[in-house]
Amino acid sequence: MAERIANIILLVEDINQENLLRRYLQQLGHHNRNMRPLRLPHGHGSGEQFVRESYAAEVRAIRAQLTRTRACLIVMIDADAGSIDDRRQQFERALRDADELPRSPTEPILNLIPKRNVETWILCLNLASVDEVNDYRHDTRVNAQSIKKAAVTLYSWTRPNSVLPNICAPSLHACQPEFRRVPGDE
Repeated sequence: MAERIANIILLVEDINQENLLRRYLQQLGHHNRNMRPLRLPHGHGSGEQFVRESYAAEVRAIRAQLTRTRACLIVMIDADAGSIDDRRQQFERALRDADELPRSPTEPILNLIPKRNVETWILCLNLASVDEVNDYRHDTRVNAQSIKKAAVTLYSWTRPNSVLPNICAPSLHACQPEFRRVPGDE
């Protein structure tokens, strides 16, 4: 059972990202009652823009909470047609512009960046052959059951000393250290 985290903020673009993260955190032993999703309501603009513009304020808020309780901020933003490094730089720039310190390696702030989108990860975690060029956003294989199965696979792939299969998407492979930032999952 994971050590109790009083507050886990999920800053996400859409429902598929939220569901994958919730299911993954449940695999780690965390409870839904401790998770607070922040996502743009469907049909109200760009989820990517919402995450980028909310990032610095949520980092500030989680840092303030860490002085008195165990908390974690998990941010997921699709790289879309850009690069993962471009997204990382956008986050770094957002912190600088808000006069916040850069994210330290020990802070429980996860920056998860699927390339092209989270559906690529979900299909990959279901052992489907995917690439990071095609857009799988509307792929009919992505549904509640495949997200649930993907979270179980994600849990096994993020365990210490796990060996990732060759089919693992490069962006998912690159995010392995990020998943180890979840408090209570040491």
